[in-house]
Amino acid sequence: MNFKICDSHCHLQDRRFRGEVEEVIRSARESGVEKILVPGWDLRSSREAVVISEKFDDVYSACGVHPHDAKFYNDSVEREIIKLSKSKNVVSIGEIGLDYYRDLSPRNVQKDVFERQLRVAEENDLPVIIHTRDSIEDTIEIVTRFNCKGVFHAFDYTKNFAMKIIEMGYFIGVGGVVTYPNSKIFSSIKEIPLTSVLVETDAPYLTPQPHRGRRNEPSYTKYVVKKIAELKSKSFEEVAEKTYNNTKKLFGI
Repeated sequence: MNFKICDSHCHLQDRRFRGEVEEVIRSARESGVEKILVPGWDLRSSREAVVISEKFDDVYSACGVHPHDAKFYNDSVEREIIKLSKSKNVVSIGEIGLDYYRDLSPRNVQKDVFERQLRVAEENDLPVIIHTRDSIEDTIEIVTRFNCKGVFHAFDYTKNFAMKIIEMGYFIGVGGVVTYPNSKIFSSIKEIPLTSVLVETDAPYLTPQPHRGRRNEPSYTKYVVKKIAELKSKSFEEVAEKTYNNTKKLFGI
């Protein structure tokens, strides 16, 4: 196999992988996925991400509280996130951000918790993994106030927003959505530089074609690479190599 892939966002601690994590990682390796990053979405899942990253080679973790769970964030949780961030395989704070689609936490609370976690990342010199859904303007406005680097994961916005994100020094995380027929991000991917792109699955969610409807897993990252290569008229190997190197550069892995 003359390529290497990094799945920069995969929730292996999700219950749908229970009892199968080792097999899922083995399958990913056979598909060319050499590195996997497992972000948390609350305190429990962050702890579990750290445990998984300590058990398997070239699996890394991130700790953070998703906007859905922002209403449960407090000083005690923050102290624990900071403590977890010191673990040797933790390479990021995430996933954090804003979600106005489901609004499972009040928006003012989401903003406050997002800012607090950006401050944690800034003070501990860690990149961030940002979730933003129906909230891109507020997300960008808040991010500009902090001296952080990171990735806007599961990108699903227009080219203009993509360029704003890149101008801020952030990466664009591209997942299974790019493989969907008539995806609205086709034009964005065609225009943005490959030097600013990471590939991901967000497994077990957002399964790419041709497996849509089934549980997503890191071995499917290859379909994301393939579609980006098609849209940008690049070889599969070039997209795999450049996005792999981008991930290494951002997270230091």
